[in-house]
Amino acid sequence: MIFIFIISALLLWFIINGVTSGNGILLYAVYPAFLVILLGRKKGSIASLVFFILTVLPVFFFEVFKLPVNYTLNNQLLFIFLYLGFYLFINIFESLRVNLITVYETELKQAETEIQSKEEFISKISHQVRTPLNNIVVVTNMLNDLNLDEKQKDLIDTIQASTNNLVNVVNNITELSKVDVLQSKDYNQNFNLNSTLRNTINLFANEQSNDIYFPLDIKDDLTYQLYGDPVKLKQVFLNLIENILKNSKSGKKTISINIEKQTENTDSVDISFGVSTKDFVHIPEVSRIQGIEKNKKLRIGAFIKLLDINIANRIIESLGGNIEIDFTSDRFEFRFIIRFRKGDTIREEIIEKAEIEDALSMSEEKINLKDANILLVEDNLINQKIVLLSLKKSVKNVDVANNGKEALDKFGLVKYDLILMDIQMPIMNGIVTTKKIRSIEKSTNTHTPIIAITANALLGDKEECLAAGMDDYISKPFQIETLVKKMDQQLTRVRI
Repeated sequence: MIFIFIISALLLWFIINGVTSGNGILLYAVYPAFLVILLGRKKGSIASLVFFILTVLPVFFFEVFKLPVNYTLNNQLLFIFLYLGFYLFINIFESLRVNLITVYETELKQAETEIQSKEEFISKISHQVRTPLNNIVVVTNMLNDLNLDEKQKDLIDTIQASTNNLVNVVNNITELSKVDVLQSKDYNQNFNLNSTLRNTINLFANEQSNDIYFPLDIKDDLTYQLYGDPVKLKQVFLNLIENILKNSKSGKKTISINIEKQTENTDSVDISFGVSTKDFVHIPEVSRIQGIEKNKKLRIGAFIKLLDINIANRIIESLGGNIEIDFTSDRFEFRFIIRFRKGDTIREEIIEKAEIEDALSMSEEKINLKDANILLVEDNLINQKIVLLSLKKSVKNVDVANNGKEALDKFGLVKYDLILMDIQMPIMNGIVTTKKIRSIEKSTNTHTPIIAITANALLGDKEECLAAGMDDYISKPFQIETLVKKMDQQLTRVRI
């Protein structure tokens, strides 16, 4: 403001002392724009009018003020016209600019509100889907532990593969990180490649009646049992075949599956899988990617995103492979290579691994999970039952609180070794409950491990739980083995 005052006074001094003469006064006409830009529309307009009055007086009445310069009528009229013209122009321009900014800000706020509403909707739907989905995962895993015959076990494996794909779909919607696929349970076992793939294909064959044909070609030198994860392999084929069907022409269609051995040694084999079709519908974006993108890695990445096969790609990568995509005018093919152990070479390694784990466990001092005193804080009765059933083999003592307030009451009466905490609960949620527990523990110099078990799985939810004082976090749906492992880790005290 002081700077503006000094500049204005200096310009007036130039007029009074004859420094500005004749047509030079016309340059003052642009001064309103300068004032409005620096001071804003309201203050700048007032300052422009004040400066105009102070300038007009000596210019029109130069004889009264006894100025050393005489201004002609032409100078005076041009000055008034240009000054007021610039004044009106800059005010109109600034008014339009402010209105435009206001419109943009309003639209931005509306967009932010819509985004927030969508995020809240996704969060709500995610929470509602994850909880029953978690129950399906847990119960299916419990069924898998029963003494099942081969056909029953294969059906359970198929349910697990489909459920895991649904889990990954939910994870993709909520933008969870890649680690979620890698942390899912490994169903490593001896399995027959032929029967595993045929049972997967039969799901689609039954669905599509006679409209789909699946020629399956497995080379004769792959007759032995493999050791690996048939569930994840099923997930891959479910995702790829579903994608091909989604992008295939209507009517009868053929999806060919070719399996052959790439390399082999005494205890492992690299197997090449190919899934192809000639009935893939023409997608303009696919042709553009194939023609424009020269970098192979970027081209495959673009295909993966366009064709929505991210789930299959992530699983293949977690198994040590990489997906390849070939596309021509009359054929589309997915290819990948995965290494499996031979089924008859794995038994000795399992025994050796068990011996190593036993030896390592001797070097740690820990609270035994079986005998630990656990508090489960969960308001949903079905969820309570599922968690209690799933932990039945691993933990003997599990107490239940129906909400945060009840958990605090129990915490004040009983010493718990570990707390499993739900987040969304009536009366008092898990975040507030955890903060209150940590506040209580400050006075006693103690620390009870708390693991969040929640269907809240959006970005930032984990950080919020940890910031509240929780020690770990697991999102629904989860594998019970993952939960047990986290519980065991929290109860472990490494001897120093």
